[in-house]
Amino acid sequence: MSIRDLPRRTVAALAAGALVVAGTVTGVVVAHQTNGDSHAQQAAERDHGDEGDGDSAEEREHERHNAAGEAGEESETLHTAFEQFRGARQLGLLTDPGVYSDAYDHWRAMPTSGGAWQEVTTAPYNSDAVPYRDPVSSNSGGGASFVTGRIVGLATDSAHHAIYAAGAQGGVFRSLNGGTNWVPISDQIVNLATGDLRVNPADGSLWYGTGEPNYGNELGRGIYRLAQPWLAGSRFTEGNRVGGEELESHWVGKIAFDATYAYAATSRGVYRFPLAKVADNSATWTDVLHPEPVQDSVTKNIANDIVVQPGTGYLVANLAYRSTLPYNGFYISKDQGNTWTKSKPLGAINPKEVGPSDMAYSADGSALYIVMESTVGFDTKNSALAGVYESPNGKPEGPWSQIADASKLANSGSALKTPGDHSYPVGVQAWYNRFIGVDPHDKNHVYVGLEEVFETHNAGTSWKTIGRYWDFGFPCQPSGTCDHDVLHSDQHSIAFDGTYVYAGNDGGLYRRTIAGDNGWTSLTADGSLRALQYYGIGVGTLNATNGGGVAVWGGMQDNGVSLLRPAAKDNGQQVSPMGGDGGMMIVNPDNGCEAVGEYTNLTLQLTRNCGESPADDPTIEQIAPGDPNGQFIAPFVADDNPAYTNKLWIAGGRYVWENTKTWASTAEDNGWTQAFDLTTGGGDPAASATALAARTFGTGGSAKHVEYAAWCGSCSSTTFNNGIATDVSGAWKQLPMKDSTGNRLPKRYISAVTIDPSDSTGKTVYVTFNSFSARYIQGYGSGMGHVWKSTDGGQTFTDVSGAPAATDSLPDVPASDLVIGPTGSMYLATDLGVYVHPAASAVGHWEKFGTALPTTISSDLTIHQDPNGTYLYDGTFGRGIWKVKL
Repeated sequence: MSIRDLPRRTVAALAAGALVVAGTVTGVVVAHQTNGDSHAQQAAERDHGDEGDGDSAEEREHERHNAAGEAGEESETLHTAFEQFRGARQLGLLTDPGVYSDAYDHWRAMPTSGGAWQEVTTAPYNSDAVPYRDPVSSNSGGGASFVTGRIVGLATDSAHHAIYAAGAQGGVFRSLNGGTNWVPISDQIVNLATGDLRVNPADGSLWYGTGEPNYGNELGRGIYRLAQPWLAGSRFTEGNRVGGEELESHWVGKIAFDATYAYAATSRGVYRFPLAKVADNSATWTDVLHPEPVQDSVTKNIANDIVVQPGTGYLVANLAYRSTLPYNGFYISKDQGNTWTKSKPLGAINPKEVGPSDMAYSADGSALYIVMESTVGFDTKNSALAGVYESPNGKPEGPWSQIADASKLANSGSALKTPGDHSYPVGVQAWYNRFIGVDPHDKNHVYVGLEEVFETHNAGTSWKTIGRYWDFGFPCQPSGTCDHDVLHSDQHSIAFDGTYVYAGNDGGLYRRTIAGDNGWTSLTADGSLRALQYYGIGVGTLNATNGGGVAVWGGMQDNGVSLLRPAAKDNGQQVSPMGGDGGMMIVNPDNGCEAVGEYTNLTLQLTRNCGESPADDPTIEQIAPGDPNGQFIAPFVADDNPAYTNKLWIAGGRYVWENTKTWASTAEDNGWTQAFDLTTGGGDPAASATALAARTFGTGGSAKHVEYAAWCGSCSSTTFNNGIATDVSGAWKQLPMKDSTGNRLPKRYISAVTIDPSDSTGKTVYVTFNSFSARYIQGYGSGMGHVWKSTDGGQTFTDVSGAPAATDSLPDVPASDLVIGPTGSMYLATDLGVYVHPAASAVGHWEKFGTALPTTISSDLTIHQDPNGTYLYDGTFGRGIWKVKL
């Protein structure tokens, strides 16, 4: 999620009196608007209502730049996003290892049906495509070039001319030609969530730590080692896992090596593994540092980084949460982790301020650098960065000198300090994006990654922003004469080889010479480094004028809304008509150029021409309903009956909204009316929709229209509550949430509601529950299945997930979506692939569906009649969009 990628209307909303946080308009924030208009309505009043007012080109450019969004807005939104994503899976409540082993063993034994999945989004994704520059909704022209999903892991091996990069949820890719082309090398393992990627310099082996450390987006299955990763046929398999189950349900922050051990900084402390035992895997990971003796909270014992001092072998580990906790600090071991001492840093570092940090030694061990988050006194208008520090003698105790703070970095050419309303500082989200790296050949040449990339050649005496947020706001941007010192924002990883420095961020992977004689080059230009993270997708048929075939749309984490048309239309590329974070999608199945995308929290945007917009000429309509409490990724759907798909939409936040104007909706008349308040009728005061379903049965005066709305209240806390409301009986009411014996349904996140089209009463409905459910979570809802069925309009439900011990039941993994195919078969998207309940099969019978689909998170399913047949499309949260013929 990046400030630079925010749609440009954000500051327009600020100007209209709305409070915006974290780069996205949150549901809570909408409730605090100073008037009743939605952010999209306010933006429309400014950006559409002023057409023809004689603004100069300079004024229009100033508005484009301002409307692009603010740094601090994003920081709070990231929390919202992560809380929703994590809360849906209840990862914070996993209590012991084994979850992935159990799920994988079950998955491996299941029956399989269906054909091979085909990857759809193989074309390069050009975020700067010229025809897609709507001044309100697009960020095309900002300079990010070709992008992919978040690159968390990054390593190089100059001896074998190899680069290794790993997506947040996409697994490991390898390039042997300088980043021109990439191949995935970890698709045979069960968990593709990335923590860290390191080459052991002693033997060139590649170590892959799973479980993403960005506050629990996805926990991992452990650490894997590939002995000769540079070989063309070399791939990770489950047999490459180092140790046993002891690192399951952890995330891996960093991996480090000395001559004797591999070390892992994890979400539950520091572990080590003897390198002598790697060959036969005859040892386990040993927990050698956990300052808090009892792991009863996900905030305890978080190890963010570990480094080994060259020359001495001393270990330095940073353990800290992003608020002030007693264990926060730097820990030193001089005996390979047998004993540890909490450092009392001398000099500029305040021990009471120590937060999550990244560390880097110079190659000779004579200097140690730290970039550190502050745990005190920051909000969206103040930096979360405590500072950048140097211990010039390399001693982890210091004395430490502060060589940069937010102000010093901002004054080095940062795009966050350009003319306009950029009042948020560098480092406002240092809790999320940080890296630090030292030139292997010059201990005074240091790189720092925050939202942008900064460089010093003199150990911090002076700095230069060498990786700007974007070109907007700079004089060169309108004329197209900017340098190439721009890359996608939100930096996560850094690596070096003899010539280049590499930076991994929310938009992929970029390269620059260490000598600094050129700008940044995107290494995703050929589309083969495919780590796109989709929340929602949609597909529609195109007429000949628009390229024929189909249009495939998708809303992504921090990379906007993508559009893929036949190669001849957009030069063989995917394009980005809408910037910022994308969400769910509605696409006209009969006209793929008509689409509605989401810029979080029900901030909806409509295009009727595939989003094509001449520069400075808005064509995308802002049609948000203005809900006060929409989820970060909020649901909105079209009527499931093909005869009514383009006649009725529904959307949900606190309210269920209906829209009968659909494709005729405009910013001036967005078409939405309130149908039901989910906080009423036995709901929860904090209720917010998580899943919706609508279907009309019959036609004309006898038509029966049915809607269901699932919600959660206090969605990510210990007071979690959920429910379902429906109008199936003619009037809206809350359902009792009971099974046939009177027991309460699981108190877990409801991710999908699906109406069975074969029951014309609308009373047969399926409810899909996310999160793990067996022994891995605490609280009510554990031990209960993922798919439940009602035949009486939701008065009672039956678990149809299957008996847990049966090989044809569903594995215990989070489930995200369920759709029913034209023959009655049901297809379920989960964190471990897609499953099918074949039509007329026994209750509880499920099969793995299709082959060749990577085992990343499957987020959203849709069925579309393509020219060559009926296809099931799967939008994954880490490996793009796939399809399989039904």
